Amino acid sequence: MIKKIQISRHSFDIMDTDMDCALTGTPGVGKTTVSNLLREEGYEVLDLNRFIKENDLSEGEDPKRDSLEVDIGKLKEVYEKKKKDLNVKIVEGHLSHHLSLSPTIVLRCSPAELKKRMEKKGWDEEKIEENLEAEALDGILIEALDVCEEVYEIDTTEKDPEEVTECVKEILNGETEMYEPGEIDWTEEYFSGR
Repeated sequence: MIKKIQISRHSFDIMDTDMDCALTGTPGVGKTTVSNLLREEGYEVLDLNRFIKENDLSEGEDPKRDSLEVDIGKLKEVYEKKKKDLNVKIVEGHLSHHLSLSPTIVLRCSPAELKKRMEKKGWDEEKIEENLEAEALDGILIEALDVCEEVYEIDTTEKDPEEVTECVKEILNGETEMYEPGEIDWTEEYFSGR
């Protein structure tokens, strides 16, 4: 079991603790890019999608969504068994919040910007729309708030990856007040023209 560490007013170095952090968000918000920058700075980051594949946790692929189907209960069980040997501090992936890690950092992005990013990646329209709606409805944030003790959110819309990385590091160092959940709302932007 992960013990909650009060960090809102205390500075700490996550690399010197036994705590794991989740870095999550809708596909396309910048999780992988930020994770790569954190790795370059010496943070141990687990790519959850790779972990799922390496541990045969995928129950198949959803061809319609071009994504892996995963039993979350089994994922949590295997992660708990292996986490001491993994020596990671940050777990990155759009399912990482399901591991109930604290803090959990949810990267967010305006649907208009997110659509541009997804189109640039060549995603099909149906997959784009599904993810835009999930972002507009706070899907991952709501899931994270339901299963995690400590949740923060960062708006990546007008930030470059280095700025987002600095925001993540601020949260990890206990500077959390600017990142309390509930300030970001894309519903009007997304649904006004529909």
